[in-house]
Amino acid sequence: MSTAILTLSENGDLQRIHDKWLTRSACSGQSDVLESERLHLSSFWGLFLICGMACFLALLVFFINMLRQFMHHVPPTTPDTSGEGSSKSGRSLHTFLSFVDDREEDVKSKSKRRQMEKSVSGNGADIES
Repeated sequence: MSTAILTLSENGDLQRIHDKWLTRSACSGQSDVLESERLHLSSFWGLFLICGMACFLALLVFFINMLRQFMHHVPPTTPDTSGEGSSKSGRSLHTFLSFVDDREEDVKSKSKRRQMEKSVSGNGADIES
């Protein structure tokens, strides 16, 4: 590698590369050309659109999955003849949100339990060997 750098410096290529890429005068003289090639926020609109749609799709799949589990695990309520439609929908939403929260707590506790079992089984394997 040293000989390659020495060869470049002997024939003047190293100085030419330095002048082209590392001097301030070369950069300031081409500022108009560089400005047109510079990336802006609008250059990434397609990427933002793809990411946004992927996030929305993941959220929709999660919501549908939770709604399906909610329908299977929670029995339907008996019809209320008192005429409190908005109160009933409020209770249904509250029941659904409580169900989602309980499911999240179940997942967290199962994850902690698995980690504890792995650490215990890992320590037991070390003791046996």
